[in-house]
Amino acid sequence: MSGYARIDLRLAPDGKVFVLEANPNPDLQRAEDFAQSALKEGVEYPVLIQRILNLGMSYQAEWDTEET
Repeated sequence: MSGYARIDLRLAPDGKVFVLEANPNPDLQRAEDFAQSALKEGVEYPVLIQRILNLGMSYQAEWDTEET
């Protein structure tokens, strides 16, 4: 998996972190957790979506490069 994704994590009482799953197509609605988490950090929804788009448009996968 490359590019935008959401990784679901859980923190155990002893401090260990567990990866539950990787979601290649997480929900990007304004009212969902991802956007709400960004908003709590001061990133407004339009800015969040623009950042994701900019990163996606500029991303060059290592496997997708032509050798010259």
